[in-house]
This record gives sequence, structure tokens and C-alpha cells, in this order.
Amino acid sequence: MSRCARVAAWLLLASAGFARAQAPDEYQQPAHVGEDEVAIAYLAGRFTSPITCKRNDGSVLDLQDSIVMKPAPEEGGGDSLKVTFFGVDVADVDYCYNLIEKRIPDRRGSILLHYRSHNRKDLGTSDFRREAAKGSLTYNAHRGELHVRGLGKGDQEEPARDLPFDGGDSRLVVQPIQLGSDGAKLFADYDERVKAGVIDATARRFALTFYAKDGSHFTFYGIEDKKRR
Repeated sequence: MSRCARVAAWLLLASAGFARAQAPDEYQQPAHVGEDEVAIAYLAGRFTSPITCKRNDGSVLDLQDSIVMKPAPEEGGGDSLKVTFFGVDVADVDYCYNLIEKRIPDRRGSILLHYRSHNRKDLGTSDFRREAAKGSLTYNAHRGELHVRGLGKGDQEEPARDLPFDGGDSRLVVQPIQLGSDGAKLFADYDERVKAGVIDATARRFALTFYAKDGSHFTFYGIEDKKRR
């Protein structure tokens, strides 16, 4: 198992108040890792969000919007996290939606993030636990762009646009899904899907709010897909 994977596995225990998963007993606290390394390992994975698309013939499709977050030191230098949006590949649709959004757009592109830390190798995990206990984590963006366009004929009049994430106040804010929140509504059938074997019982759920450089923002409610990383 890689160092990044060991850090992430231990964090599932260390940040029990923020994460929903459990890690095997054999994982031990990694020694001498910085808070930024811990924070990046913590988010690494594939996360999906359920959407429904209504086709032009009246039929509906249940699909998933997905993003992947992984360490990318070769692209951002040092400890960087790359978030990739894959968009929604679907044709002949009128519009796409979910339980909390009437119109789901197609987002494609990638963003490079870094985590501002105390830079203390001997206290990295402790520093991260203290930040996670506050209820949210902030990752600053230093490069990237998302291309956003409407899905379906109902959104053809909405112009496509590019969201810049190249510094400024662009960032990602990560929060757990709270009871009674929009995210909780979206994943209301979580237990049933676990019983059906569609979702791993230890899968984590996050509200991921992305703030672009131009001041616009959106929230991606994601559940961890542990089958595909």
C-alpha cells in the first residue's frame, strides 16, 4: 500500500467526526507527515452525484455526474491536489436534474488545489484533525478552468461559459453532509442503496463547494465510489 493510501486510511479513523468511513485495525498513525500531505490524501478518490435526464421521447435515464481527486505533484509542484470534472455524456435529452437542482449543467475541466498548512511535519496529523473538527476544510486553487454548458434542448439559449480557478479567492470548501441539508435529501436513499450493494457501506459523502475567481460558485454533492478510483 502506498504512503498516500496509508495516510488516507489512518485519517478515516483520526477524523471520525468529519468522515463516515471506518479503517481496518491494522492501520497505524503515519509518522512525520505534513498537514498539507494529510489533507490531500484525505480527499483523494472518485466521487459521484446522482442525476436524472429526461429524454426527448419522454423516457428518463438515471446517471451519475462524477469527479476524481488525486495527488498531482508533477503538475502543481509539491503537494497539489488535482480535481477533474468529466461532465455528463448523454444525447437526445430535454434536460437533466436531481432532487435539489432543476437544471444540471455539464462541467468539464480540471483544477489544481493546495492546502495551506502549518508546515509542521511532527504535528501534521494533529493540525489536520483540529481543522477538520471545525466542520469545514478549505483548499486554495492556483490553476485551472471549468467549461460549463447547459444539457439538453431546454438549455440551448444559455451560453456556455468558462469558470477560472487561477488564484485570487478561488477555492474549494469541503463539508460533511449534515442531517436535513440539501445533500442529505439527495442521498436519502443511501441505506437502501447500501443494502442493494450499489454503494459501499463505508463510502464517505461530502458537500464540495467550488468558488471561481469571478465570484461565482456551485456545490457538488458527492458520494465516494470505492469501486472506481
